[in-house]
Amino acid sequence: MAPRSVPASTPPLFVDTSAWFDLVFAGSPCHQVIADVVRAPGARFVTSTYVLAELTALLLVRANHALAARAVTCLRAAPEVQVVHPDEGEELRAWALFLQRPDKSYTLTDCLSFVIMRRLALTTALATDDHFRQEGFLVVP
Repeated sequence: MAPRSVPASTPPLFVDTSAWFDLVFAGSPCHQVIADVVRAPGARFVTSTYVLAELTALLLVRANHALAARAVTCLRAAPEVQVVHPDEGEELRAWALFLQRPDKSYTLTDCLSFVIMRRLALTTALATDDHFRQEGFLVVP
């Protein structure tokens, strides 16, 4: 991502691991649509330290250390990306939500993302799986 000035009036999207992963891999089916969303003028994003940890592990396993380090370093430095670190209460609420959804394939990171989105009053996620939609959020693409 190229550094740029982002207007504060643009509502941010919460970005899931699935979308960051598809952004990194040009060959992924959703790469171009995710790249278009990320490069849109005025686009702003929120993600969490849990999402970045999950992305790091995924890139390490599916690619290599260098790519994982480069991608996450770039995301952390991008002015349009706000990285949220949950507090203990949010982690506990996420765990409770995880336990309440045995019928879903949500990860703990997904549940924490839902908790953070609700706290920040975010309604839309950039994700390529159905988890956010299943939890009642709007999803791009």
